Parts: sequence; C-alpha cells; structure tokens
Amino acid sequence: MTPQGASRTVLSSARRLVGPAGEALGALAVMQDITERRLAEQELEEVHKQLLIASRQAGMAEVATNVLHNVGNVLNSVNVSASLVAERIRKSKCAGIARVAQLLGAQNDLAAFMNSAQGRHLPAYLEELADELQSERDAAVAELAALRANVEHIKEIVAMQQGHAKRGGITDTLDMRMLVEDSLRMNEGAFSRHGVTIVRDFAEVPLIQIDKHKVLQILVNVIRNAKYACAETKGGEKRVTVRVRANPSSIEVAVIDTGIGIPPENLERIFNHGFTTRTDGHGFGLHSSALAAKEIGGSLQAASAGVGRGATFTLTLPLAHAENRHGH
Repeated sequence: MTPQGASRTVLSSARRLVGPAGEALGALAVMQDITERRLAEQELEEVHKQLLIASRQAGMAEVATNVLHNVGNVLNSVNVSASLVAERIRKSKCAGIARVAQLLGAQNDLAAFMNSAQGRHLPAYLEELADELQSERDAAVAELAALRANVEHIKEIVAMQQGHAKRGGITDTLDMRMLVEDSLRMNEGAFSRHGVTIVRDFAEVPLIQIDKHKVLQILVNVIRNAKYACAETKGGEKRVTVRVRANPSSIEVAVIDTGIGIPPENLERIFNHGFTTRTDGHGFGLHSSALAAKEIGGSLQAASAGVGRGATFTLTLPLAHAENRHGH
C-alpha cells in the first residue's frame, strides 16, 4: 500500500552476507516495484482472451454466412420456378374453352352447326387445345415440384444449422461421413456457381464421440477455402476431393483441392490470427478452425506442393474411446 492507499505489486529477494570465517555480516535485500509489469501482463492476457473469443465468433459467423449464401442460392431457384409457373398461367390456353362454350351456346341448331365448315374444325381444335392444356399442366406440376423441393432444401439447411448451433459444446456419437456430407451440402450452391466438382472419397469409419458443432465449423471453413482456391485458378480442372479415413487411434478428413496452391513461405503463416491472402478476407477462418481442432483434441494441418499445384488440409480427430473402434 502507498500512503495514498493504492496497492502496488513488489518483487522482493534477499541473501545473507557471510564473512571469510563464516561469520554473519548481515543481509542484502532487494525490492522491485513490478506493478506496471503485472498490469501489462494482465492486459496482454485479457487481449489474448478477446482475440480467442473474436476468432471463435468469426469461425461460427463463417458457418452462418455460408448458410445464408446457400439459402440465397436456393431462393433464386424458387424465384425462377415461381416466375415460370406465373408466366405459364398468364399465357394459358384455357381461355379457348370459354370461347368454344360461348360459340356452342350461341347456336340454335347444334347438329347443323357441327356439319358446317366451322363446326367440322371444332373437334380438331378441341383435341389440340386438350394437348396444350395437358402440356401446361405437366410443366406447372414439374415446376411446382421443383419449387417444393427447393423450399424443403431451405428448411433442411436452416434446420441443420440450428441443430448444430444449439448443440455446441455437447459431445455426440456420430458417423463422421454424415457430418462431412452436411458441410458439403452447406457449400454446394457455391460449388455449382463456380463450376467446381465435388468428389466424395469415403471409407468405412467407426463412430466417433465429438462436439459436432466445432467439427462443422472447421469443415465448412476448410471446404469453403478450397472452393475459393479453385475459383481463383486459371484453366485446368476445378475439383475438391473430400477423403475420410480411419486409423487405429483417429479419423482423418482430408480436403484436397486443385486450386491456386500455397507458397512455402505461407504454409506456416496461414493459421496465424489475421493472416489472409484474399482482399475480402479477415484471416479468422483458419485460425479459429485450428483453435477449434485443438480444443477437441485434434489437429488441422496444411500441405501444398506450391503455387498452382493445389493444397490439402487434413483434420485429424482422436478416437477417444476404445469401444468406438469396433465399427458402427
């Protein structure tokens, strides 16, 4: 305590002073005021905590953003289907039935009318009209089926995200291939938009006990990055292969792209907080993904043969319990 009542942190040390004959000559004490250093350490620790929180939130935001992107893509399809149905109804030939009914209703002698030149053309016209109306109906049914399927897809995407978000922090026993499939479906609109082919290379794997929200966060980020890497490459096949394999002690999910690749000097930096090569990137995605992998006892690693030669990101997750290794 200072005379003003403020608390200070002091580091003290002392040693005895001993003469040539071993006699005690006294003691030397050193006291150092380290208040500022301690405050700086606390401030640094608080900043680090805030960065971790920001990284996790940014990683989860990547998942939410991806969900919105995909919902938006499906809504475009919904809009197209609805517009086509509306246009077909507007141009419908059903008005021809009303004209035929009006024509027949105006006749005093139907038999004589049917034998007239105009009447003899009526059966052929009705047959043609029936074909047109049936074609309209079939097209409308097909578009409505597509519209309904797209609405169901939107519901599935939203329900998937809600399910994963609500269960964050909870360990579930699951088939990793199903979780990979979820992450691919949450990205599929962006893949088709950029002409990127998805290849699924799934082997049989045992069930795993894991926090699926964290795993989904990692997979969505890594798969989305692979899509960007392919989209930015000039020429050549744009392909992302997702490979799922099991080892005796772990499950590995490798995301392999044929994109722009990673220069050697960036391989060590890509997981750093704030590092990004995209002009619209924030550098949180891979950093938060690596943190999430570490939190669940796994790891996220990157490999690339160099610029223009693609990249592989491998998520390794531990099979924590022996009983998980007996299959599913």
